Amino acid sequence: MVTGVALKTPESEEFGARVRAAREQIEGLTQERMAHASGVTSSYYSNLERGLANPTFDVIVTIADQVNVDPAELMRGLKPSGLRRRGTS
Repeated sequence: MVTGVALKTPESEEFGARVRAAREQIEGLTQERMAHASGVTSSYYSNLERGLANPTFDVIVTIADQVNVDPAELMRGLKPSGLRRRGTS
């Protein structure tokens, strides 16, 4: 099981919002079912949707598969927070 909480960033918050929106498009697909299918705890999955978790590649691909979305769509335009250009915040 994957555990741990990361600092919330605009990117992690946007990723979580995309995951939540995709999940909510599928009737009856709960956070608990997504957590189980993704191999993470319910609390980790909840944190992920709130932008408080940094999922692994495998978790991202599994989530995308569960909501019938290309993993690239969940990640499009997002940059790792540590790769910001100097002089920007």
